[in-house]
Order: sequence, then structure tokens, then C-alpha cells
Amino acid sequence: MMHLLQLFGSIDTAEGTRDAMMCFDIDRPDEAMLHFWEGTTAPADTAALLCAIKRSAGVIELESLSAYRANESGGLWLPILSESEIEYVRGFRAVLQEKDGLIEGEWTHQSGKKGHINLKPLECSVDLVAEKCSSWGDFKDWATRARDENDAASFRGHGSNRFTLQTTLHRAGRHRLERYCADSLLEFQSHAEAVLGIRFNMSDANDYSMLLGLAQHHGLPRPLLDWTSSPYIAAFFAFADAIELAESRPDDTHVRIYALTREFMRRYSPQIVVLPYFSPYVATLSISPCNNPRLYAQQGQFLVTNIGDTERFLCSIEQKTGKKILMAADVPISCANEALEDLKFMGLTAATMFPGLDGVGKMLRLAMSFRHRPLPLAGKPSSGTS
Repeated sequence: MMHLLQLFGSIDTAEGTRDAMMCFDIDRPDEAMLHFWEGTTAPADTAALLCAIKRSAGVIELESLSAYRANESGGLWLPILSESEIEYVRGFRAVLQEKDGLIEGEWTHQSGKKGHINLKPLECSVDLVAEKCSSWGDFKDWATRARDENDAASFRGHGSNRFTLQTTLHRAGRHRLERYCADSLLEFQSHAEAVLGIRFNMSDANDYSMLLGLAQHHGLPRPLLDWTSSPYIAAFFAFADAIELAESRPDDTHVRIYALTREFMRRYSPQIVVLPYFSPYVATLSISPCNNPRLYAQQGQFLVTNIGDTERFLCSIEQKTGKKILMAADVPISCANEALEDLKFMGLTAATMFPGLDGVGKMLRLAMSFRHRPLPLAGKPSSGTS
């Protein structure tokens, strides 16, 4: 069901056929946001419709509740409408058929207008193929080649190569960023201001991004992915996660380290990033480390996106542009002892990544874990599994 929480396709409008995206939240199944746009621009009058949903026997009925517009930066906002405008917006209905993940049908309006809607999950015929490293030394060679041959500039580590690139917000089944910004993020802001004793000006890009960085490092589900400028910091997080969660993931044999090219970072680095953007996007986000020592220590970088399957979306960009932007290396978890000892020699430990006593405790906990627990061998399940 998770892949059905975000759908892409087209919708006929009075001005012509537009690209479309429909976003659902798993905890609000009776609503959806229907975005539509042309090329790189949003319609001047309406960029998205909040719709009520009724489902029955493969049929989805939509009823328009309110209309959102896009501001100069492309962010969705809810205007104050007159009674006649509200009546017009609520005059839209749609009846769609759902089959095998495909949703299509017709919308109608009380004025007599009508059009076709066609939606389906994100598609890409090219999947990311990670390079298999047989040793920690192989990974260090890969990191050097990623930098020298592909100009890799940003890295991210996963404790299991079975995980793909997806933000914690999307993993939680939340795809409506306009709702996230209006509810969850504003509530976090009020608590953060009380705890830190400072005010965040949400109309200021630096304050806005700083709040997002704090949310990222303090456990709030968010539409961000942590990256770092160092492949070795990314590797540290990958191995640390694999060791700490080894008992809950006994069949995992490899960690994965991703890399993004400098070309992608440069091309997708807008001066202003708006979370509830009217069309699909993945963008880099610069966040000040002020009041966030972890971000400074981890050489943190961020990607922000409104796309649930971020990895597939990045692969689709590669497919369209013909340019390499995303790479990955899989390293055996059995290399953890050697890797963490080598990283410690480089000055990379939990104590340096997480300044304070929490980091010291995490460092010692990791040392106790990997020294006394047998690690899975590449290609073989760990002992005790069936």
C-alpha cells in the first residue's frame, strides 16, 4: 500500500493537459492532495486541490474541498476565497477506477466541464546497481574513485543494503507536505523556541532551515535525508547502525554507502527551498550548524524532497539526463571491526560525531558490541537463523 500513497500522471484542465501528482497520508485516508502543473510552472489560479475520498470495490470518488495556489517561490498556500469561489471549487467531482496500482477515470464540474485523470506509481526502468566491495580496503578504493572519476561530493550510509533512499516522513506514510508544515513542523517550532529560548522567523530562509536541521537531529519525522561531505563519516554511520541493530536484522550481510555527484549538488541547489512545492522535486538544503553541534561535527548536508521513493526519482533523473548522479557501494558487515578501528584512527567515533556524554556512551556501547558479538559473513546468514 505504501507505493499507492503517491501517484503520478496527468489531468485534463480547461487550459489543456497538465502533469499531476496525488499525495496521501496513511493516517488521513479520507483525504488527498491533487497537484497539477505545466512544465516548470504552476497555474496562476489553482496549483492543487484538497479532495475528500470515498473508496468502495475498486472505485475512488473524489470531492473537491479547497483550492491551493503557489506563491512566487512555488510553495502551496491556502487563499481566502469568496462564497462564490468556494462554491465553484466544491463543484468538482471525480469517479476513478483502481486496478493494479493504476487509477484512472473522469472528473466533472457542476458547470458541465469534464476531463480525464490518469495516475500510477512512480516508474523508472533503470535501477541503481551498487558496486560490491569484498573488503574495507575495496571500499576505500571505491571512495577515491567516486571522487576522482565521478566527482562525488556528498555521501550517506545505510546499515543495510536492503534499505533505499526514503525520508523518515515518507517512511511514516506521510506524503502531504502542506499538512506537515501547517501542523507537525509548527508544533515542533513552538517547543523548540521554549526549550532553546529563541524565536524562529519562519519567513527567514536561514531560521526555517535551522529549525528543519534541529527537527532532523531530534527525531521528528521529516522530508530530509542526512548526507555528509565525507565518505568515511557515511561509512561510520552505516557500520554503527548495522552493529546496534544486528539482532533485529539477522539476515543482513552488507551496509551501503551512497554518493551524489557535485554536478547534481550544484544543479539542484536553489537559493530558496520550499517544502510544500507544487511539483515533484529533490533539492539540496543548506542548514546553518548554529545551535546544532552535531551538524557541524558530522559535516552535515541535506537533501529535501516531496517524493516518497527518492532513490527511484534520482534514477529517473539519470535516465532523462544521461548523466551519472547517484552511486553506491555495498560493504560486508563482517568488515565492521576493521572499519571502525580504522575510522577511530582517523578520529571518527561516536564521541566526535555526537558531541557530549551521549556520544561517549554511544562510542563505548559500540565498542562493547562489535568486540563481543560475531558479525554476519557476506553472503551467509548469521548463526541462529533458520
